[in-house]
Amino acid sequence: MIPALAPIFHGPLEPYADTLVLPGDKPGAFPLPELLDPARLDAALDLVAAHFGGEDRRALASLFSIHYVHILMPVVVVANLVLGRHLPVALDDLALVLDEEGLPDHFVLPHDGHADGEADPFVRFKPLVFDHLEPVFAALAARSGLSTKVLWTNAANLFEAILRELEGTGQVPAAVAAGDLLVAAPRWPGGARNPFHAPVRYEPGPGGEGRWRRVCCVRYLLPERGYCSNCPHVLAGKKRDDAKVASTRPAEAR
Repeated sequence: MIPALAPIFHGPLEPYADTLVLPGDKPGAFPLPELLDPARLDAALDLVAAHFGGEDRRALASLFSIHYVHILMPVVVVANLVLGRHLPVALDDLALVLDEEGLPDHFVLPHDGHADGEADPFVRFKPLVFDHLEPVFAALAARSGLSTKVLWTNAANLFEAILRELEGTGQVPAAVAAGDLLVAAPRWPGGARNPFHAPVRYEPGPGGEGRWRRVCCVRYLLPERGYCSNCPHVLAGKKRDDAKVASTRPAEAR
């Protein structure tokens, strides 16, 4: 555990206490930019395939990215929003350890960051979005043929879920509001497309009001995976079933 981050490691974030570490805490790390080397990334995806089955590179890349952002983002985002602490997340600053399945296990940070009073979420999260995730997702897309829309939705879906978790605590409304500004904006200041924009929708589905991804993660292409519980295909299927039921009702019952 990074001591400066100890105040946030309770409740839902407790399992993430060792996902980000400082140099010397764990062995086996390699400089993160090496992951973008085609041979290194192919080897990691081959190992994922060996453990999870399936040959569809798109699904393997999506699975890898989901684990990647779940190891990286929860602590980075919560530390930023709750503690006002900016962690060093630029690609060139970090090292990575992969587990025996070829998936990200933890990141090694060069130091424990710094605190400042920056309020603009576009400034706060630019290093994460453009200095880190963008080149990683470009490399994954190039090696797998997977659309970057899927990869960005994997990250943005998690970011929005973290905001809703924080919102449920009722303790940091200003921080949640700042994060929601980023999710709500279709463009980054300066005009660039915002890849974190509106990754989910809220509308009725099986079991009542639901939170649904806008873009499928395609993990169903892996053996025995099926659709995720908030997959847009599940929602589309529910709508088709509802339409069929409605069309078979007597006219007086409609």
